[in-house]
Amino acid sequence: MSDVLSVARFEPVIQGCRHLVISLLLIASLQQGHAANTSGVHPYLSDKFFVDVGIFWPSRRFSLSVNGSAGEVNDPIEFEEDVRLKNADDVFCAEFGWRFGEKWRLVGQYFASSRNETWLLEDDIEWEDVVFQAGTNAAGGAEFMMLRTFFARDFNVGDRHEFGLGAGLHWLDIRSYIEGTILIENGGTAYSRESVRVSAPLPNIGTWYNYSISDRWAFTSRFDFFSADIGKYDGTLTNFSIGINFQIARNFGLGLNYNDFDLDAGIDEDSWRGRVKTRYEGLYANLSLFW
Repeated sequence: MSDVLSVARFEPVIQGCRHLVISLLLIASLQQGHAANTSGVHPYLSDKFFVDVGIFWPSRRFSLSVNGSAGEVNDPIEFEEDVRLKNADDVFCAEFGWRFGEKWRLVGQYFASSRNETWLLEDDIEWEDVVFQAGTNAAGGAEFMMLRTFFARDFNVGDRHEFGLGAGLHWLDIRSYIEGTILIENGGTAYSRESVRVSAPLPNIGTWYNYSISDRWAFTSRFDFFSADIGKYDGTLTNFSIGINFQIARNFGLGLNYNDFDLDAGIDEDSWRGRVKTRYEGLYANLSLFW
Protein backbone atom coordinates (compact mmCIF):
# COMPACT_ATOMS: atom_id res chain seq x y z
CA MET A 1 0.00 0.00 0.00
CA SER A 2 1.65 3.17 -1.26
CA ASP A 3 -0.01 5.55 1.13
CA VAL A 4 0.76 5.44 4.83
CA LEU A 5 -1.60 6.55 7.58
CA SER A 6 -0.81 10.12 8.53
CA VAL A 7 0.07 11.19 12.04
CA ALA A 8 -3.27 12.97 12.26
CA ARG A 9 -5.12 9.67 12.14
CA PHE A 10 -3.50 8.67 15.40
CA GLU A 11 -4.99 11.69 17.20
CA PRO A 12 -7.66 9.58 19.03
CA VAL A 13 -4.92 7.28 20.32
CA ILE A 14 -2.83 10.25 21.42
CA GLN A 15 -5.83 11.80 23.19
CA GLY A 16 -6.48 8.50 24.96
CA CYS A 17 -2.87 8.30 26.08
CA ARG A 18 -3.12 11.82 27.48
CA HIS A 19 -6.14 10.86 29.57
CA LEU A 20 -4.34 7.72 30.74
CA VAL A 21 -1.31 9.73 31.82
CA ILE A 22 -3.47 12.14 33.79
CA SER A 23 -5.28 9.27 35.51
CA LEU A 24 -2.03 7.53 36.41
CA LEU A 25 -0.64 10.76 37.80
CA LEU A 26 -3.66 11.12 40.08
CA ILE A 27 -3.41 7.51 41.24
CA ALA A 28 0.31 7.76 41.82
CA SER A 29 -0.02 11.00 43.79
CA LEU A 30 -2.22 9.20 46.31
CA GLN A 31 0.71 6.92 47.11
CA GLN A 32 3.08 9.72 48.00
CA GLY A 33 4.96 8.99 51.18
CA HIS A 34 4.77 5.20 50.76
CA ALA A 35 7.89 4.67 48.68
CA ALA A 36 10.20 1.94 49.85
CA ASN A 37 13.55 1.97 48.12
CA THR A 38 16.03 -0.28 49.91
CA SER A 39 18.88 0.33 47.45
CA GLY A 40 19.44 3.89 48.66
CA VAL A 41 19.61 5.23 45.10
CA HIS A 42 16.96 6.39 42.66
CA PRO A 43 15.37 3.61 40.51
CA TYR A 44 16.73 5.23 37.35
CA LEU A 45 20.13 3.95 38.45
CA SER A 46 19.08 0.63 39.94
CA ASP A 47 15.99 -0.88 38.26
CA LYS A 48 16.01 -3.03 35.13
CA PHE A 49 13.19 -1.25 33.27
CA PHE A 50 11.73 2.23 33.11
CA VAL A 51 8.96 3.76 31.01
CA ASP A 52 8.23 7.49 30.82
CA VAL A 53 4.92 8.67 29.35
CA GLY A 54 3.77 12.25 29.29
CA ILE A 55 3.14 15.46 27.41
CA PHE A 56 5.73 17.44 25.46
CA TRP A 57 5.03 21.17 24.99
CA PRO A 58 7.47 22.15 22.24
CA SER A 59 7.98 25.43 20.49
CA ARG A 60 8.19 24.28 16.89
CA ARG A 61 10.07 25.70 13.92
CA PHE A 62 9.57 24.08 10.54
CA SER A 63 10.82 25.13 7.11
CA LEU A 64 11.50 23.31 3.88
CA SER A 65 12.46 23.88 0.27
CA VAL A 66 11.32 21.80 -2.70
CA ASN A 67 13.65 22.37 -5.62
CA GLY A 68 12.58 22.43 -9.25
CA SER A 69 13.00 19.44 -11.57
CA ALA A 70 15.52 21.36 -13.72
CA GLY A 71 17.85 21.75 -10.74
CA GLU A 72 16.98 25.29 -9.66
CA VAL A 73 17.10 25.84 -5.90
CA ASN A 74 13.92 27.36 -4.49
CA ASP A 75 13.79 29.55 -1.40
CA PRO A 76 12.78 27.79 1.83
CA ILE A 77 9.17 28.03 2.96
CA GLU A 78 8.91 29.09 6.60
CA PHE A 79 5.76 27.31 7.72
CA GLU A 80 5.31 29.33 10.90
CA GLU A 81 5.38 32.54 8.81
CA ASP A 82 4.30 31.72 5.25
CA VAL A 83 1.77 29.03 6.17
CA ARG A 84 0.95 30.51 9.59
CA LEU A 85 1.02 27.22 11.46
CA LYS A 86 0.94 27.53 15.22
CA ASN A 87 4.51 27.31 16.48
CA ALA A 88 3.59 25.53 19.71
CA ASP A 89 1.43 22.53 20.48
CA ASP A 90 1.27 19.70 22.96
CA VAL A 91 2.09 16.17 21.84
CA PHE A 92 2.23 12.74 23.43
CA CYS A 93 5.79 11.61 24.13
CA ALA A 94 7.20 8.35 25.49
CA GLU A 95 10.60 7.00 26.46
CA PHE A 96 11.73 3.60 27.69
CA GLY A 97 14.87 1.88 28.96
CA TRP A 98 15.93 -1.74 29.45
CA ARG A 99 19.09 -2.81 31.25
CA PHE A 100 20.35 -6.25 30.27
CA GLY A 101 23.54 -8.00 31.19
CA GLU A 102 25.79 -6.13 33.56
CA LYS A 103 26.66 -3.09 31.48
CA TRP A 104 24.26 -2.84 28.53
CA ARG A 105 21.01 -1.08 27.86
CA LEU A 106 18.49 -0.39 25.11
CA VAL A 107 16.60 2.90 25.21
CA GLY A 108 14.06 4.60 22.98
CA GLN A 109 11.99 7.72 22.47
CA TYR A 110 8.89 8.61 20.43
CA PHE A 111 6.89 11.73 19.61
CA ALA A 112 4.80 12.95 16.69
CA SER A 113 3.24 16.26 15.69
CA SER A 114 0.72 17.30 13.04
CA ARG A 115 -0.69 20.72 12.09
CA ASN A 116 -2.94 21.93 9.25
CA GLU A 117 -4.10 25.49 8.52
CA THR A 118 -5.83 27.61 5.87
CA TRP A 119 -4.66 31.16 5.16
CA LEU A 120 -4.43 34.00 2.64
CA LEU A 121 -1.06 34.05 0.84
CA GLU A 122 0.78 37.34 1.29
CA ASP A 123 3.63 36.35 -1.06
CA ASP A 124 4.16 33.90 -3.89
CA ILE A 125 5.38 30.47 -2.77
CA GLU A 126 7.56 28.38 -5.09
CA TRP A 127 7.16 24.63 -4.70
CA GLU A 128 9.19 22.54 -7.16
CA ASP A 129 7.99 23.76 -10.60
CA VAL A 130 4.79 25.52 -9.51
CA VAL A 131 4.09 28.92 -7.98
CA PHE A 132 1.25 29.46 -5.51
CA GLN A 133 -0.02 32.99 -6.02
CA ALA A 134 -0.07 35.74 -3.44
CA GLY A 135 -3.56 37.03 -2.64
CA THR A 136 -5.27 33.63 -2.97
CA ASN A 137 -6.55 31.25 -0.32
CA ALA A 138 -4.43 28.19 0.37
CA ALA A 139 -4.21 25.29 2.79
CA GLY A 140 -1.07 23.72 4.13
CA GLY A 141 0.19 21.32 6.71
CA ALA A 142 3.25 19.67 8.20
CA GLU A 143 3.60 16.33 9.96
CA PHE A 144 6.60 15.01 11.83
CA MET A 145 7.29 11.70 13.59
CA MET A 146 10.46 10.72 15.40
CA LEU A 147 11.30 7.24 16.76
CA ARG A 148 14.67 6.89 18.45
CA THR A 149 16.37 3.63 19.39
CA PHE A 150 19.71 3.55 21.13
CA PHE A 151 22.02 0.68 22.17
CA ALA A 152 24.74 1.55 24.65
CA ARG A 153 27.14 0.49 27.37
CA ASP A 154 27.00 1.77 30.95
CA PHE A 155 30.08 3.07 32.70
CA ASN A 156 29.54 3.32 36.44
CA VAL A 157 31.51 6.12 38.04
CA GLY A 158 30.22 5.70 41.61
CA ASP A 159 27.32 4.49 43.72
CA ARG A 160 25.20 7.48 42.71
CA HIS A 161 26.65 8.32 39.28
CA GLU A 162 26.50 6.66 35.87
CA PHE A 163 27.19 7.57 32.30
CA GLY A 164 27.12 5.67 29.04
CA LEU A 165 28.20 5.78 25.42
CA GLY A 166 26.53 4.19 22.44
CA ALA A 167 25.03 4.43 18.99
CA GLY A 168 21.56 4.24 17.53
CA LEU A 169 19.06 5.34 14.91
CA HIS A 170 16.51 8.09 14.60
CA TRP A 171 13.69 6.99 12.29
CA LEU A 172 12.09 10.15 10.89
CA ASP A 173 8.86 10.51 8.95
CA ILE A 174 8.39 14.04 7.56
CA ARG A 175 5.66 15.18 5.21
CA SER A 176 4.13 18.46 4.12
CA TYR A 177 1.68 19.83 1.58
CA ILE A 178 0.26 23.05 0.15
CA GLU A 179 -2.88 23.35 -1.96
CA GLY A 180 -4.30 26.42 -3.65
CA THR A 181 -4.19 28.52 -6.83
CA ILE A 182 -1.09 28.18 -9.01
CA LEU A 183 0.21 29.87 -12.17
CA ILE A 184 0.21 27.80 -15.36
CA GLU A 185 2.18 28.19 -18.60
CA ASN A 186 -0.36 30.23 -20.62
CA GLY A 187 -0.61 32.84 -17.90
CA GLY A 188 -3.79 31.39 -16.46
CA THR A 189 -4.38 29.77 -13.10
CA ALA A 190 -5.44 26.38 -11.79
CA TYR A 191 -6.01 24.69 -8.46
CA SER A 192 -3.33 22.24 -7.35
CA ARG A 193 -2.20 20.22 -4.36
CA GLU A 194 1.54 19.59 -4.00
CA SER A 195 3.00 17.35 -1.32
CA VAL A 196 6.31 15.81 -0.28
CA ARG A 197 7.22 13.05 2.11
CA VAL A 198 10.37 11.31 3.29
CA SER A 199 10.94 8.45 5.73
CA ALA A 200 14.52 7.72 6.64
CA PRO A 201 16.76 6.30 9.38
CA LEU A 202 19.62 8.55 10.47
CA PRO A 203 22.39 6.97 12.58
CA ASN A 204 23.80 8.77 15.57
CA ILE A 205 26.21 8.50 18.45
CA GLY A 206 25.28 9.60 21.93
CA THR A 207 25.96 9.75 25.63
CA TRP A 208 24.08 10.27 28.88
CA TYR A 209 24.76 11.03 32.54
CA ASN A 210 22.50 10.30 35.52
CA TYR A 211 23.02 11.25 39.15
CA SER A 212 21.02 10.02 42.14
CA ILE A 213 20.72 13.06 44.39
CA SER A 214 18.94 10.85 46.94
CA ASP A 215 16.82 7.70 46.85
CA ARG A 216 13.93 9.90 45.63
CA TRP A 217 15.55 12.58 43.49
CA ALA A 218 17.52 11.99 40.30
CA PHE A 219 19.18 14.25 37.75
CA THR A 220 19.11 12.93 34.17
CA SER A 221 20.69 14.08 30.92
CA ARG A 222 21.44 12.74 27.45
CA PHE A 223 22.79 13.98 24.13
CA ASP A 224 22.64 12.42 20.63
CA PHE A 225 24.48 13.74 17.60
CA PHE A 226 24.68 13.05 13.85
CA SER A 227 26.49 15.00 11.15
CA ALA A 228 27.35 13.32 7.87
CA ASP A 229 26.59 12.85 4.17
CA ILE A 230 25.07 9.39 3.79
CA GLY A 231 23.48 8.33 0.53
CA LYS A 232 20.53 10.58 -0.27
CA TYR A 233 20.77 12.59 2.98
CA ASP A 234 23.20 15.05 4.45
CA GLY A 235 23.06 17.34 7.42
CA THR A 236 23.08 17.57 11.20
CA LEU A 237 20.83 16.18 13.92
CA THR A 238 21.01 16.82 17.67
CA ASN A 239 18.72 15.47 20.39
CA PHE A 240 19.27 16.79 23.92
CA SER A 241 17.44 16.37 27.21
CA ILE A 242 18.06 17.44 30.80
CA GLY A 243 15.72 17.02 33.75
CA ILE A 244 14.85 15.79 37.22
CA ASN A 245 12.72 12.93 38.51
CA PHE A 246 11.03 12.49 41.88
CA GLN A 247 10.11 9.00 43.10
CA ILE A 248 6.64 9.27 44.67
CA ALA A 249 6.16 5.54 45.26
CA ARG A 250 8.26 2.42 44.81
CA ASN A 251 7.31 2.01 41.15
CA PHE A 252 6.23 5.55 40.27
CA GLY A 253 7.97 8.82 39.66
CA LEU A 254 7.24 12.26 38.28
CA GLY A 255 9.65 13.90 35.85
CA LEU A 256 10.17 17.32 34.34
CA ASN A 257 12.60 17.72 31.45
CA TYR A 258 13.76 20.24 28.90
CA ASN A 259 13.96 18.56 25.46
CA ASP A 260 15.57 20.00 22.33
CA PHE A 261 15.43 18.19 18.97
CA ASP A 262 17.09 19.97 16.02
CA LEU A 263 17.33 18.72 12.42
CA ASP A 264 18.87 20.39 9.35
CA ALA A 265 19.02 17.92 6.46
CA GLY A 266 19.37 17.94 2.70
CA ILE A 267 17.26 15.44 0.74
CA ASP A 268 17.91 14.01 -2.73
CA GLU A 269 15.00 11.61 -3.26
CA ASP A 270 12.97 11.11 -6.45
CA SER A 271 9.90 12.42 -4.61
CA TRP A 272 11.68 15.33 -2.88
CA ARG A 273 14.82 17.25 -3.68
CA GLY A 274 15.40 20.04 -1.25
CA ARG A 275 16.02 20.69 2.42
CA VAL A 276 14.16 20.50 5.72
CA LYS A 277 14.91 22.36 8.92
CA THR A 278 12.89 21.68 12.05
CA ARG A 279 13.33 22.21 15.75
CA TYR A 280 11.22 21.10 18.70
CA GLU A 281 12.22 22.50 22.07
CA GLY A 282 10.32 22.80 25.31
CA LEU A 283 9.21 21.14 28.53
CA TYR A 284 8.28 17.48 28.85
CA ALA A 285 6.30 16.42 31.95
CA ASN A 286 5.93 12.70 32.52
CA LEU A 287 4.95 9.86 34.77
CA SER A 288 7.73 7.30 35.23
CA LEU A 289 7.26 3.61 35.90
CA PHE A 290 10.14 1.53 37.35
CA TRP A 291 10.52 -2.19 37.92
